[in-house]
Amino acid sequence: MTRTLLTIISLAILSPAHNGRSAPTDMRVPVSAFTQEDSAAALLTLQQRLDRIFTSGGYRPNGISAKVVSLRTGRVLYERNPDLPLTPASTTKLFTTAALHAYMGPEARLLTEARTDGTLTSDGTLNGNLYLVGCGDAMLTVGDIEDLADRVIASGVRRISGAVIGDGSRFDAVTNRAIYSGDHEDVEATGSITALNVQRGSIAFLVSASRSGIASVQAIPSSDAFTVESRVRVIAPRRRSPGRVRRGAPVNRGSAGRPAKRRRTSVRRNGDAPEPPRRVRHSVARIRVEQLPVAKSGQLRFVVTGSISVGSTATVYAQTPRPALLLAGVLSQRLRAGGVAVSTNVAEKPCPPGSARVAATGRPLLEFTSVINKRSDNFLAEHAFKMCGLQTGAAVSTAEVARRAIARAIDSLGVNRTGMTLNDGSGLSRRNVVSASTQVDLLRACDRQSWSSEWHSSLAIAGVDGSIRRRMIGTPAMQNVHAKTGTLRNVSSLSGYVSTRDAEPLAFSFISNGSSVSSYKAAEDAAAIALASFTWKPGQPLIISPAPTKRDSLQDKVKSDRP
Repeated sequence: MTRTLLTIISLAILSPAHNGRSAPTDMRVPVSAFTQEDSAAALLTLQQRLDRIFTSGGYRPNGISAKVVSLRTGRVLYERNPDLPLTPASTTKLFTTAALHAYMGPEARLLTEARTDGTLTSDGTLNGNLYLVGCGDAMLTVGDIEDLADRVIASGVRRISGAVIGDGSRFDAVTNRAIYSGDHEDVEATGSITALNVQRGSIAFLVSASRSGIASVQAIPSSDAFTVESRVRVIAPRRRSPGRVRRGAPVNRGSAGRPAKRRRTSVRRNGDAPEPPRRVRHSVARIRVEQLPVAKSGQLRFVVTGSISVGSTATVYAQTPRPALLLAGVLSQRLRAGGVAVSTNVAEKPCPPGSARVAATGRPLLEFTSVINKRSDNFLAEHAFKMCGLQTGAAVSTAEVARRAIARAIDSLGVNRTGMTLNDGSGLSRRNVVSASTQVDLLRACDRQSWSSEWHSSLAIAGVDGSIRRRMIGTPAMQNVHAKTGTLRNVSSLSGYVSTRDAEPLAFSFISNGSSVSSYKAAEDAAAIALASFTWKPGQPLIISPAPTKRDSLQDKVKSDRP
C-alpha cells in the first residue's frame, strides 16, 4: 500500500463530523501524510505518558481503573485495570441521569399537577377537593406554585368547596438516603427525599428588630399549613471598647510594610457540592426555632425564641416534617390571593384514582439534570433516583424499585454492567462499585441516543462551569473536557468526553481509590490534558500539563465527609 493511499484512508477516518456535531473550527488540524508506524509510535507515547501518571506517587496497583476509547472508531486507546470495580463517588450520577433521560426523552418535563376528584360548574365552583400532586421535582419553588395557582384560576376555578390537599405519596415513606441505601452512614445530610417539596424541605424564619425595640418574624414561604409564634427578646447592641495597641507590640506585616492579608481557608465540600457560604453578622442574635405539638385544626406550630439586638436581622431555618402539607398551604394562600374562595384548612393524603387534571406546571428535564451533573447536587440526584422508579409504571417508588429501574435502563442501552452495584443515585454510598469499562460503555451508549446532545450539555466543562470550573485552565483541555467528577474520602474520579488535536472524540473514565485524593485529582487533570493534546501525526510535541497552582491545590483539598 502506497504512502498516498494511507494518507487518503487517514483523512477518511478523521474527517467526518461526530454524531452530527461538528468540531470547533480551531480544532480541525490538517492531517499530513503519516504511516501506520507513525501512528503506533504516537499512541505508544500517549500510553507511556498515561502509565507514568497512573503509577505516580499515591497510587497502589489495584487502586486505579482507567479506560479511554475513541467514539469514532471504537478503538481502545488506553486501559489500566479497566474491569476492576471501585467506588466511583459522584460519577454514579452519570447512571442516574442517563437512566432518567432514557426513560423520559429529550423534550421531557417534570410535572407538578393540580388535580381534582370533583367537578367544575359553569359558575366556577369546584365541587370537590383540589390535590397538589408532586413527581419529585426537588427544584420546586414558591414561584412555581404561584404559576400553578395562576393556571388553576385560568382554567375557570373561582371557588373550591373542598380542601386543598398535598399529595407526596409517589415516593415511599423512607426519606433518608442513609437508610434506604443500606449504608446507615450520613456522609452528607441531604434532607428528606420526597415527591413533593419546596426549598429543600425547609422554612426560613427572618427575624428583624426595629429601632423601637419590636421584633418581627416572617416565615418564607408563608403557608396555611402552620402558625408562627414569636418569643424573641430585643436587647441593646453590645458596645465595643476601642482596642489599645501596646507600645512596642509586634505587628504582623507583609511585604513592603503593609499589614499581612488574612489567610483564606479552602472551600469545605461534601461530595463535590460546596457548602453554602456562612454569613458573618456583627450583631448579637441567638435565635432558635422549635416545633410545638400539632394544633387540633391539624396545623403545624412553630415558636421562635431567643434574643436579637436592636436594628439587626437574622435568618434561621427549620426542616418541615410534612412538606406536602406545607405546599398545600402555600397553594391555598396563592389561590386566595388570586381571588379564589378557598378554605384555610389544608390536608395531606394521596389523590384518588380517576382524578382529573386541572392544571400543571413543568420544569425541563435538562434543567434538572444539569444541576445534578454540573454542580454534583446530591439532594437532586436522590430525587432523580426515586423518579426513575416511577418511569417503570410503579405507583410508588422505593429504593429497590429505583435500583431495578436504573439497571433496566442501563441494559436497554447495551451497557455491560458486570460487577456494578449501585445503592443510591448520588454516589454518597461507599458500597457503590463500578469499573471504568462500564462507565465508558455508558458514555459511548449515551452518545448514540436521540437525547445525547441534551445529556452531554448537562456535564461540567473544564475551566468554565460546574465542579471543574477551576481545573485545567489555560490548557488544551479547557472548554474541551466535558465530564462528571467524583469525590469522597479516599475516592476521586473523573469521567466524560474530550476531543484530541485531530478533533477525534474520546470517552474516558478514571476512578481512583486510596488516600491521596489531591494527587489523584492532579493526575486526572494531567491525563485529560494528555488526551486533549494527543495527535496521530508524527513530529508533534505532546503538551505536558503545567504544575498545579497554589489556588488549584487549595481547591483540590476537598473534604467530603467527616470521620
